[in-house]
Amino acid sequence: MNDPPARRSRPRILDAVHWPRERPVRTIIAFLGIALGAKIVHRVHFERGDHIPATGPAIIVANHISETETLALARLVTGHHRFPHFLTKAEVFSWPVVGWIMRSARQIPVIRGTARAGESLTAAAKTLQRGQVVCLYPEGTRTRQPDLRPGPAKTGAARLALAHPDAPVIPVGLWGPRPGSKQLWRRHAVRLVVGEPVDLSAWAGRDQDPAAVRAATEVIMARILRLTETARGAAFEPLDPGPVDG
Repeated sequence: MNDPPARRSRPRILDAVHWPRERPVRTIIAFLGIALGAKIVHRVHFERGDHIPATGPAIIVANHISETETLALARLVTGHHRFPHFLTKAEVFSWPVVGWIMRSARQIPVIRGTARAGESLTAAAKTLQRGQVVCLYPEGTRTRQPDLRPGPAKTGAARLALAHPDAPVIPVGLWGPRPGSKQLWRRHAVRLVVGEPVDLSAWAGRDQDPAAVRAATEVIMARILRLTETARGAAFEPLDPGPVDG
């Protein structure tokens, strides 16, 4: 008699977490804090989350509008049974409670404006090598554009992606509260639209080539812009090129 076919178990988020052996309880508590915070702060609506791979390394890139949307992005990732490792400005790690959660959950600090800023990409690379998910905002900070469109990007996301072509780059466009709104810390709706992996195969392995890195950055940001427009429900107005000499 043949045995019945084994049921394919649905991947669980705890299976995807890299739990530090020295303090697993703290890490689990921190993870629960992130998941709970995301649920409390936002009403998250996401589309096409199936583009997030169930296993293996992945790089998730998104536009950056406000201080709280990281929780929404975390909710998206955890809602698809993965644990996010965000590249976050180092100052956050010194905040009460939040800093403890970030450190315990093995998030990645970015020491901006110093020679040590590159250490965050080294830590992100090690996270990918463990088969985990890295999340980052290519802009490096919140957008300064008046209409909140994605602004100029730094090259860190592209360099990380080109150095690790086995990790798909998953673009996300998100739209929600406006920075400075009096309702910023009230529970509000955030819409996230996930895109298909960005094809960077033309520049794979060329993370030290400035031209390749810049080209890959432009492709990544173009995808994020289109997805942000979808999440926003409308296209952005064309940018004014300014006066033309002549």
